[in-house]
Amino acid sequence: MDSVKGRALGMLEVCGYSTALLVINTICHYMDVQIVAVNINKPAVAVLEKIPLQAQVKFQGSVEQVQAALEAGYEVALKYNEADDIITGMIANPHEGLQGMIEAWE
Repeated sequence: MDSVKGRALGMLEVCGYSTALLVINTICHYMDVQIVAVNINKPAVAVLEKIPLQAQVKFQGSVEQVQAALEAGYEVALKYNEADDIITGMIANPHEGLQGMIEAWE
C-alpha cells in the first residue's frame, strides 16, 4: 500500500476467534473493505468461560464502507458476545505516521 490517505482504518474487537471469523465473512461479503490484520490476545484477567480469547479485526476502505462494516460486524458479534465485550473504532484518515504500523499488520 503506497498511502493511507483517504483510507479509513476500522477496528472491531470481539470475544472468540470463531466470532471474529463470522464478522470477517460478513463484512467481506457485503462491504468493500480489505482485512489488514487479525490480532489474538488471551487476557490474563479473563474469565475463560466468558472470554476464551479476544480477537481484533483491522480493515481498511472508504470511510463509508468502514463505517458500514463496523455496524454490520457489531451486529454479527452481538449474536455471540455481550454488548460490553465488543469494541469498535475507526480512524477516518490515518496520519501518514501510522503507515509503518499499518504495513506491519499486512
